[in-house]
Amino acid sequence: MANQKGRRARKRDGKGECNTDRPMLRVLCEDIDREARKKVPKELRGIEGRMELEPFKVNMLSPDDLENVSDEALEAFLPAWEAIRSKPDRALRQEGYRPRIRFRGKELQPAVVLGTDERRTYNDRSYPWGCVCKVVTSVGSGSGVLVGPRHVLTASHVVNWSVPGGVNGVVEVHRAGATVSAVSTIIRVTAFTRVTGSVGWTELDEDYAVLETADAIGDRFGWLGTRRYSSSWDDEPYWYNIGYPGDVGGAMWPTWQRSKWLDEHAWDFGSGRAMDTNADINPGNSGGPMFAWWSEGPYVVAVVSAHDVDDRENFCAGGSDLVRVVRTARGI
Repeated sequence: MANQKGRRARKRDGKGECNTDRPMLRVLCEDIDREARKKVPKELRGIEGRMELEPFKVNMLSPDDLENVSDEALEAFLPAWEAIRSKPDRALRQEGYRPRIRFRGKELQPAVVLGTDERRTYNDRSYPWGCVCKVVTSVGSGSGVLVGPRHVLTASHVVNWSVPGGVNGVVEVHRAGATVSAVSTIIRVTAFTRVTGSVGWTELDEDYAVLETADAIGDRFGWLGTRRYSSSWDDEPYWYNIGYPGDVGGAMWPTWQRSKWLDEHAWDFGSGRAMDTNADINPGNSGGPMFAWWSEGPYVVAVVSAHDVDDRENFCAGGSDLVRVVRTARGI
């Protein structure tokens, strides 16, 4: 008992402060907690770049809201101050570096997955590759693309609908590793259906939403047009996809793929249309655009929605309502 008291005495002095080189066995709030004593020095205040996130406004659309909205194609915006390239520059080789890790004479695999499919990482801010967006919320991330001055098209299930009124997130324009072209908060979401949890068959053809951002990021980097999908394009390898899959580059690098087909479901006769695709996708690809080039620029016709692990099928959402939702969000 005397030895125990002696050990306790050596751990604290009369002021309750630690007086030993050992870590404390128990941390008490009166030992550690305190309020800030000074303001951040003026020369350090510009470092933070912290954004206050507030709940975004929600604009849910009904069939009546969209009935008189045109589904005519919306033109792309190709800024004169950005180069235009038909395919992006690939990421530098050192950016795909795979470290070698050895432990007790055995080589271990690092916690990085490098895909062997047709998706390729890139680092190119020219148009339209620089219009790729990573959508980040408190529950994860997905993909999107600029389709207006302040407007990003993504999948509805990428939006965090878990809290009434919505919980804000941010849009990162062309994140490539540790660099980002721009970051803007989401201030409004326009959608036809709140897709939550797993995507059901009745929601698959309506799985899209338009995010309105606080800054005019589309005016800076340009945006892609949107167009109603035509079944006459079925099975033709017109389509490109860009996005941020988690299994390639850890959702930190944009990937691209081309020469993919779409096939509209024969049983889907509504203004929202579901379609199969042979594009290689991962959950992080959700919301990424399926687009092709026309003479006047690239147009998006669908977004990546879901995949069936058992049957190895991938699905996208498009149709007339995709264009109408974009028009409504942009107020045109």
